[in-house]
Amino acid sequence: MKHASRRLATAVSLALTAVLLTLGISPVAAAPPPAGRAAPESHGTCTTTTPGSELARQGAARTCIKERPVTAGDLARIRTRTAAVPRVAAALDGVDPGDDPDASPEALCTSSKRQDVVSNRHAYCMRHGIVYVLENRAGEPIGTAELLVTARSALDPKSVRWQESIAVYAGKYDGVSAVRLALSSSCTACIPGPPAWGGGAIELRAGEEDQSGHLSYETTTRGGGERSRSMIAYQSQTESPDAEYPVISHGQWAGPSVACDGQVGSTPGCIATENLARVVLSKSQYGASAVAYEWAQNNLSDNNAMGTAKRPLTRDGDKARAKSRSYYTCKAPPKPFVADATVVNDECDEFPFARTRQGGTIGSMCAEIIPRNVGGGAWRVDVVRDEPAAPCIRAHVPSDQNQNAGRSVGRQVQTERILQGEAYQVVIIP
Repeated sequence: MKHASRRLATAVSLALTAVLLTLGISPVAAAPPPAGRAAPESHGTCTTTTPGSELARQGAARTCIKERPVTAGDLARIRTRTAAVPRVAAALDGVDPGDDPDASPEALCTSSKRQDVVSNRHAYCMRHGIVYVLENRAGEPIGTAELLVTARSALDPKSVRWQESIAVYAGKYDGVSAVRLALSSSCTACIPGPPAWGGGAIELRAGEEDQSGHLSYETTTRGGGERSRSMIAYQSQTESPDAEYPVISHGQWAGPSVACDGQVGSTPGCIATENLARVVLSKSQYGASAVAYEWAQNNLSDNNAMGTAKRPLTRDGDKARAKSRSYYTCKAPPKPFVADATVVNDECDEFPFARTRQGGTIGSMCAEIIPRNVGGGAWRVDVVRDEPAAPCIRAHVPSDQNQNAGRSVGRQVQTERILQGEAYQVVIIP
């Protein structure tokens, strides 16, 4: 791989597809051809070669850009390239990274899912295959070059800026010696940075790759309760270095969606959309509280086992309503919570949480349990009262464990950027 010594000419303005029109991609002007020559004519994703040029003498009437799906060969190559990256090797063993809510951007790029964008709440990877094609006058290909473009990014839930690392892989070439590629991006509700490689182009031959590109973004969303959704789109310019002057073919495609808000916590930030938020609590860290929540998910009826991916909780951050819900579950008659003498600093812990729309069921309808640590990391749950088809539980939990679990949920609401009225899952780990 080597960088071209000159920049690509700016692209002729093209009409976007209906989806990309909403992204606000602005047109660009074409660079003038050398004196005495007519500018190449654009036809969608194809550009007519200049009569008498080297490409025309080779029989190429047009240069075109076509899309292709990501192949197993592409994924094998990405995996080989990223296997040494921390958190990637482990992700390749068993679970597809596209199903791992904690997968890194590098691991997401290796996902076998048949889609351009693979993401979780805090990271994404865009993979897009393009084919540079030389066509004769009959529309038949007489030369092709396959490229795979990837853009990966980790999103900071406390920042309004993020950056993509760009990797380009050159695959099979047939009748084409090399191609030059320039890449830029645009987005809604955010400000894109400069094009990759400083606005220049990279030159790739078959089998080569380039990992040096970057694209950056900054959302226009700040504090004050704002929220927005940024749709990213990419634009490519591809040419053959065999031409006397640039005959550029243009490609453009949709990328990830990023949600940014100033509603959660004191600092605005962003997450990748289309991914269910998760609150993760460890039994080793939060003890009886985490055990109680796990018991509720595993033992309440299917219709009442809330906090799961199938039946997530819905955040309600209103303090007054949370206080009222806690009262109804723990203190209201006819069966208010009574501390158990066998539990140190016993405190009522409820599930669903008081700060959810599902919380606040009258306590007499809840199953009542006492989680007990029996040593060696093992727990026993004693059922004090087993209400038929109970929609909730209240648990006898040491005060410090109850308070610590509550604070952890509050912190994760911020790091997951769980908005008011948004659904989330509660995951219990060892």
